[in-house]
Amino acid sequence: MKVLLRCRMWFCALWLLAWHQWRAQVYIHRRGAVLWGGLDASQQRRCRHYFRGAVFLGAVFAAYRGWALEAQEMRRYAHLAALAALFDDCAERCAEIRGTLAPLEAPAEHAQLGRIPRPLLSFAQKADPSGDLVFFLKKIQDGLVEGTAASFEEALLRVFEMETGAAWRLNAPASVGGLVEAAAQKGAWSALLFRLLLEPVPSAAERRAALLLGAMVQASDDLFDLWHDARQGWWTPARWWASDRQWVALVQHFEQRWQLLACALEDGPPETANRRLAAKALAELLAVLTRFCLQHYQQLAEKHGTLPWHDRRAMVLDMARWSTRWRAVVFAFKNGFLSE
Repeated sequence: MKVLLRCRMWFCALWLLAWHQWRAQVYIHRRGAVLWGGLDASQQRRCRHYFRGAVFLGAVFAAYRGWALEAQEMRRYAHLAALAALFDDCAERCAEIRGTLAPLEAPAEHAQLGRIPRPLLSFAQKADPSGDLVFFLKKIQDGLVEGTAASFEEALLRVFEMETGAAWRLNAPASVGGLVEAAAQKGAWSALLFRLLLEPVPSAAERRAALLLGAMVQASDDLFDLWHDARQGWWTPARWWASDRQWVALVQHFEQRWQLLACALEDGPPETANRRLAAKALAELLAVLTRFCLQHYQQLAEKHGTLPWHDRRAMVLDMARWSTRWRAVVFAFKNGFLSE
């Protein structure tokens, strides 16, 4: 009976995710030229990549609240995905540009719908003279859900602080503690930004779940991007532990992020139990893929004595390939995730 329940849960999770991703693809096919038409082909590809990741978050949030993403919410996600993609294009110059800006204001001093915080606006103007960053900032501000302006601005400023104060990623730290905290904060507030684009205004429990989901997604993303981050010189908890072959610490770190999220999604009133279970099942899909990625790195390290940092083909798991997807399915069955 337990296995049947787990199978049903996984089937529902896969269906929900596939449904949202299909709708997102249709939406971008129909509206992408309008939404991102001013960007070049490379930027539009990055926007689509970020948008697919955002829709995963949206599917978890939609399951939690009890109904699918709506068209206007897809549009908000497309705008925020474009903003994130363009902002990351400026990542290498973040510290340099940020050093020329005025000190960051307290959120309470400028929490007003329709107004872009001055440091963020100044950064966007200097980092992107074409005006694309400012354009998407204004689009997002204009489309905010009523009652979320102050919370959205606070989260946006926190992400801005983490991204532009990038010294924590550029220099090898003395210990991993600061990296762990910074990565968790960046992921947590980024996820909350996307939740705040949905109706209704999130409850305290939903905010906490969104923050914990973001921290877990960031831990997963750092693992999936391990090779890319190393090539760019970015330091993350995953790179720190993987470089020293501290696999136990790396596994424990991710499992802690997952357990905190799972507990948050299990804790709530009985009337929301089914919705929270659906959200947990969706999040667990990512947890399984992350464990699959961890196993891949460990096997590479055992085979070569260390990770083959020079070999992109070996290091990067391409989930677009059916062979990789099949290996992930086999991994899930062999490790008993259907019978937990």
